[in-house]
Amino acid sequence: MAAYNPQGQVDVSLLDGDIPVLSYNTSNLLSRASTVASTVTTRTLPPIQNKKNYENGTYIDWAKESQPKYWPSLTSLKWFTLVASSLLVGYITTLIDLVSVWLNDLRKGLCFSKRDKWSLLNPYSTCPKDEWSDWSEIFFNFDNKWTSALVDFPIYAFLSIIWCLIAVYITVSKEPRIRQSGIPEVKAIISGLNYDLPNYLGKKTLFYKVIGLCFVVSSGLWLGKEGPLVHVSCCLLNIVYSLVYRLDDPRRKHEGLRRELLSAAVATGISVAFNSPIGGVLFVLEALPSYFFPTKIMWNSFVSATIASVILTGFKIFTEGENFNEGDLFQVNFGNFSWLFMEIIPFLLLGILGGYFGFFYTMFYKKVSSVKFKSALHKKLCSIFHLAEGYGPFIEIVLLVLINTLLSFPVSMKKLPLAAYLKMLFTDCPPEDSNLDSNSATFMCKSSTPITLLKLLYIMVQGFLVSAYSFGLPIPGGVLMPSLVIGATVGRLLGILSQIFQNLFDFDYLSTCTEKSCLVSPSSYAVVGAAAFMSGLTKLTMCVVVIIFEITGAVTYVLPIMCSVMVLKFVNDWLCNENIYDSWLISNLNTKDSNDHINPRNVGLNDGKGNGLCDFTNLIPSVKLKLPDIPVKEAMVPASSIQCIELFPDDGPKTIENYQKFISSNNHEGYPLIVSYSNPISLGYVSRLELLDKITKVKDSSKIVSFQLADLSNNLCSQQAQFELEIPDESLVRVDLQTEVSYLLVNDDMPLLLVLEMFEKLSLNYLIIMNGDASYKDYMCGFVDRFILSRLIDSKFESLTDYNLYEQEVREFDLESALEDDRLVHRRRDRVSIELLT
Repeated sequence: MAAYNPQGQVDVSLLDGDIPVLSYNTSNLLSRASTVASTVTTRTLPPIQNKKNYENGTYIDWAKESQPKYWPSLTSLKWFTLVASSLLVGYITTLIDLVSVWLNDLRKGLCFSKRDKWSLLNPYSTCPKDEWSDWSEIFFNFDNKWTSALVDFPIYAFLSIIWCLIAVYITVSKEPRIRQSGIPEVKAIISGLNYDLPNYLGKKTLFYKVIGLCFVVSSGLWLGKEGPLVHVSCCLLNIVYSLVYRLDDPRRKHEGLRRELLSAAVATGISVAFNSPIGGVLFVLEALPSYFFPTKIMWNSFVSATIASVILTGFKIFTEGENFNEGDLFQVNFGNFSWLFMEIIPFLLLGILGGYFGFFYTMFYKKVSSVKFKSALHKKLCSIFHLAEGYGPFIEIVLLVLINTLLSFPVSMKKLPLAAYLKMLFTDCPPEDSNLDSNSATFMCKSSTPITLLKLLYIMVQGFLVSAYSFGLPIPGGVLMPSLVIGATVGRLLGILSQIFQNLFDFDYLSTCTEKSCLVSPSSYAVVGAAAFMSGLTKLTMCVVVIIFEITGAVTYVLPIMCSVMVLKFVNDWLCNENIYDSWLISNLNTKDSNDHINPRNVGLNDGKGNGLCDFTNLIPSVKLKLPDIPVKEAMVPASSIQCIELFPDDGPKTIENYQKFISSNNHEGYPLIVSYSNPISLGYVSRLELLDKITKVKDSSKIVSFQLADLSNNLCSQQAQFELEIPDESLVRVDLQTEVSYLLVNDDMPLLLVLEMFEKLSLNYLIIMNGDASYKDYMCGFVDRFILSRLIDSKFESLTDYNLYEQEVREFDLESALEDDRLVHRRRDRVSIELLT
């Protein structure tokens, strides 16, 4: 890897190979009077005069994000924004619930109950079984197996296909931003990414997301509305925020405040999805990286989540009639309200199964959603049906829905919405002599035990395959509810097996009975299984336990749920590093082969560089151990390969046209500023937006540029005067350039581990690496940014594990002579200083 050598030659080439390699002699490199600390030096920056503007694809530099003017007035408007958006989230969620349930049941028939005026909207799961009419009974007044096959199934399959085709048409042709759940993108936005917020969180996206979500959930595919409600909630908050704060006024524009409120919107979305306000607050703290204080995030999230939950509950009581009340969605009353110590064995087994479920689900999803797989599949389908390649996604969705319909129609339980089926799994069967007066109660309890086990096993396999495949389709939908349902199905199956085991072996320690049943309650196993599988897919722990507790009321089962999730976490971390959302971020967000429709330009800033999320502390220990103890110079981009702005270019003066071509030839958001490649004294950092703004003001593109900087040393001022004397006055244009001066100066001997922690804890965007040689301490020798480090993290440091020579040097290290070296003491002291600073 190239580095500057005072006695020799060094090859200098620009990043990406855009300019031919040049050769310079570095023996005459100059040194400046200012000093650079041996490892890290802090600087006091001048006050920021103008508000910094951020382009799409860039991250906010939180350390330099100054507070806007009139900050007290902005804070007072915060609560109005939170309350207004929370009210809207409650109403929109109710609308999605009612429309999706009605469209889902419309595929099967209608309920003509006379009990209340909302009979046509009465769900299939709560309609009295004698008052529900299938389509064959409505049209021909006759209902048997033949009419069900000839009339009910075609209508059921046709409407399922129509609902999905509407959703995929909206996504592909109208608004690609509504695809999938939106949680990974929101995670990146809250961490500081500028992801085309006016459009991604705009009115158009909100409208199509709600419409598409209703049709997808109603189609029978194993996708839920819970994850996408986070995106819907963030859209509503961003719309209200834009109206309240009038973002056209620069004095009111503040990206930090927007993301502070978006964190509360995430909690609101989870709250209305599961009717779990506390779980929503914990979801934000556990799942989303944030620059803000947790106490502020908790209070904002708690207020907004509570308001939205109250509105949702009150609106349902008003609209859903007597048979469809809030308790019918998730609330559970166990037959066995306590558990014994022996049951901890199957509960821990559910945790192990949940860990493997999360791993295999993510691997299968990555396989079937890859660009290579999708391209080959769409090309093959279009050739079979003799259609243009643009119809590939439509053919794929039609075939998937048709297969899913064929597999689901024979099983009555599969005709229910996922939420209704989950509620059924959480409910124990009534006594044998009781009257089963609703459809939902008959599905799980009317069959014999072997038939029920086969049904549950069949639903588990189908749900796993269809859900993992559907999540990769270009349609809105989430995986939180499918993971709960699959886990509850496995838990119910294991609970029935445990009940059979109890009846076969009538031991004294298995015969202890509670008030309502003897030891084993299959519904309690369903609750533990749901928590385990949801945690296995998302790698979340505390918020999952609280969400399950809030939606079921299973107070006495909190400890078994915690034990199951604890075991799951160890197993899942051993199997894989990322969860389903991180997997999407690594594979799809800002990659070269991703179908990213967010940026309409051919080349956007940082395009193809990765997601840029420097999340290092949350890595599992097995991945952290792969990082060798090496300095940052082994991972940085050397100065010879960096595209820099030169104050005095070595290859001669440059014109405005040269700089315009230079900017358009790359996708960097900024460039280090140096004196020249042969004299790489660091003068700061210039953003692309700043450079582009200044050179576009010059109308004549043939003018030769001389950049004017503040606080130049006398030596450099003399060089600049000599540089300008060599240029004719009629061709010279002086361009004032505002540079960013780094808070921290880091030399190339800094441990890479410490650099990673600095990027994460200080939310840095880049670091200019200085030469560690005391004779050339002001010389830039390399550059590293968050995208470089995030790719190292995502690749599990595979590109850094081949430094056997360095490891050999460590093994041959002389401890006694090292103790006499003060650099070790300084390095340890610098590390402590950084930890205290953060």
